[in-house]
Amino acid sequence: MEERFWSKVNKTDTCWLWTSCLNDKGYGHFGFNGKTFGAHRVSWVLSGNTILEGHVICHAPHEICGNRHCVNPAHLRVGTQVENMNDRIADGTIARGIKHGCNKLTEEQVRAIRANPENKTHRALAREYGVSSTHIRRVISRKKWSWLE
Repeated sequence: MEERFWSKVNKTDTCWLWTSCLNDKGYGHFGFNGKTFGAHRVSWVLSGNTILEGHVICHAPHEICGNRHCVNPAHLRVGTQVENMNDRIADGTIARGIKHGCNKLTEEQVRAIRANPENKTHRALAREYGVSSTHIRRVISRKKWSWLE
């Protein structure tokens, strides 16, 4: 298993690039004993490291590497899922707002919905922007687009 795993890694001077299968988010994955594991997790463990229960393996920020194909343990660290998400926000790699594939609104539209100078109903705003009235309510209450001023 170990030999098969490392045969799928191209070790450069800095990054160790996964050259095999990628999941739908662009991260390497490796199958073993009928299960699929993140290639970066396998690399971490095969390099003699452990993963604490309830923790994930986080990729280094863009200043260090920022390549989701990289499995170099020096570019990885153990962290909680909250820490991982905070890293993604700080690094700008989280798909939110206009970067999110399912998004229908722009930042300008969200600001206009929140301002709502004409006091339109949620239903009227929903028709105008092509989203549901529930989505409008969540935008106004900041359950959606919470980071946007």
